[in-house]
Amino acid sequence: MTKLIIILSAIFEFLFYTFLMVLIDGINITNQIVDLLIHFLGLIIVSFIFYNLLQIIFKKINMKAKKYIYYVIISNLILTLIVPVLMIIIIPNELLTSLSFLILISAIYYGIFINLTLIFLNYFFTNMRKKP
Repeated sequence: MTKLIIILSAIFEFLFYTFLMVLIDGINITNQIVDLLIHFLGLIIVSFIFYNLLQIIFKKINMKAKKYIYYVIISNLILTLIVPVLMIIIIPNELLTSLSFLILISAIYYGIFINLTLIFLNYFFTNMRKKP
């Protein structure tokens, strides 16, 4: 049951950050520095929202959030970086190849930064709670 929840959380994480970052990219700003600043601020905000969402979900189903957030991050990276490559190799369909490239670009562009931010948030917030 926990493996299913982790896989579903990893898929939800991919959909969550892709959807929100497409919304953030939809904001038209002419200044490149401000646009880049808003983009990275949006990445940090999306990762913070998803971190808190995972904390709430895992607490509701009585799972240790500190441990399983790392599993969600690892499975998200595996799903979004390896599965599209396998789809390109196994099924050489033009539509699936285009979809796989979009998944890879989203995983590289958004996923790695958001997952690294989630790792830092999980590490620092769980260690802050232990200190008196």
